[in-house]
Amino acid sequence: MERRIEAHFTHAAPLVGAKRQGVLLVFEPISARMSASLGVSRIDDFADLGPELTIPAVSGIGKVLRTLRAGRIAAPEPHALLGRARDVAALLARAQRAPVVLRLRPRVTTRFVAWTETGVESVEDVVDLFEHADAWVVAPRHGQPVRIPRAGVARQLSEAQRWWEVVAIERSVRRGGA
Repeated sequence: MERRIEAHFTHAAPLVGAKRQGVLLVFEPISARMSASLGVSRIDDFADLGPELTIPAVSGIGKVLRTLRAGRIAAPEPHALLGRARDVAALLARAQRAPVVLRLRPRVTTRFVAWTETGVESVEDVVDLFEHADAWVVAPRHGQPVRIPRAGVARQLSEAQRWWEVVAIERSVRRGGA
C-alpha cells in the first residue's frame, strides 16, 4: 500500500564507489504524527548517478532534478549530473529544508544467519526457508538454495528488515521550511 507524505529534504551525502556513484537523499516527515505512523524519523533514498548512463542513473538524475525543483534551484543540464556525486551533493545543499511530497512503498527483505563452529553463514534476500530435521534449506531471491546442516550450528536467526522505498518525489504546495 503506497503512502503520500509531506516531508522536508534535509541533506544529501555523496556516495562514491569503484563501479558506481550517487547521492544519499535524506528526508524527514513534516509532522511527528506521520513519523510515528511510518515508524521512522527519516527516510533515506539513493539517487544513482552512474558513471555510465543506465536506467538506474536516469532514475537517479530524475530524483535529483525533482528535489532541486522542490527547492526552487535552477538545475544544470541533466547529463551534467552524471558521474559527479560530490558536485551534485553540494548543489543539493542549497535545497535544504525544501518541502516535498513523497510517494512511499513499504518494503521488506528477510535475512537468515547461522553461527557455526567454522564461522557465520548469512543468506540475504530470502524468499523461503524450509526447516528439516537435519538442516535448514534457505532459498534466496537470486541464486540457488543453500543447505545449512543443523550439526555444528550454535545459533540461528532469521530477521525481517523493513524500510520505505521512495517511489516519487514531487514539489509540495507548502512554501519554505516549517
